[in-house]
Amino acid sequence: MNYLAHLYFAEPTPESLVGNLLPDFTKNIHTQNYSEAILTGVSLHRFIDQYTDAHPIVKKSKKRISSHRRRFSGILVDIFYDHFLAIHWQQYQPQTLLESTQFFYAQLSKVESELPPRLSEAIARMPEIDLLYNYRTLKGIGHAVDRVSQRIRFKNNLHGGIIELQENFDTLESDFHCFFSDLQKAVAVYKCPSSCSVSQSL
Repeated sequence: MNYLAHLYFAEPTPESLVGNLLPDFTKNIHTQNYSEAILTGVSLHRFIDQYTDAHPIVKKSKKRISSHRRRFSGILVDIFYDHFLAIHWQQYQPQTLLESTQFFYAQLSKVESELPPRLSEAIARMPEIDLLYNYRTLKGIGHAVDRVSQRIRFKNNLHGGIIELQENFDTLESDFHCFFSDLQKAVAVYKCPSSCSVSQSL
């Protein structure tokens, strides 16, 4: 999953929100540098990524990407799923997408921990370009894909990958809803204390 989904599942605190973004911006997370709340967010992020990568519906979505860009199918599906989450936000969240994204920007800016430069820059830039709110438009998603293409250090054909969404929109949208329902349940179990599973069985 991409930024918006990770923030959706985070707790509504600056530390949890940052922790749920941190693994996308650095591979070297030194536990002594971060609070327990941030590290809890990191763990949730990693759980979501592992669950997503192994899910059969996500694998099906990746196969919908043309052979021309199949190498980047994981990146594309992550970003495309954020688009579907954005346009169907109030199906999953009582607040509007605008209210939620403004909240995310404000909370992320409050974190005082020393963060990797890439994440600090992203947190500063997000509200400037209204990154998360613009995920609701094809233009915004197209820009997100192209920015990833520019960050890849080798020559690639990811630029213009929005066409993969346009050509498979309905099937990918259906995939997303089926998968996201499963992901919500999996995250609920992950977050739930052991007593929760006992109560559910009663």
